[in-house]
Amino acid sequence: MEVRGHAGFAELGKDPICAGASTLAMTAAQCVKSMETAGRLRKKAHIVIRGGRVLVTAKPREEFWNEAKHLFWVGETGMRLLSEAYPGYIQVKKEK
Repeated sequence: MEVRGHAGFAELGKDPICAGASTLAMTAAQCVKSMETAGRLRKKAHIVIRGGRVLVTAKPREEFWNEAKHLFWVGETGMRLLSEAYPGYIQVKKEK
């Protein structure tokens, strides 16, 4: 999951769309860290949180694949809800 940029709905620090997207991305990052701590990942998670960008990458162990897939699905669903509520301010792109 990667979240980057500014929605432009309101000024920096006061934008509810950015706050929502950031909360979803940070929650996904924390869930991945929890999976890592519990030994559910094949290798260390890759998490970057810096300057308007959050990147979260995980390689779950096979038996925890559905758990990881679900947590990213929840994040994607939240982002889609934001994009539907505020069209033109947030884009969701799904990459294979």
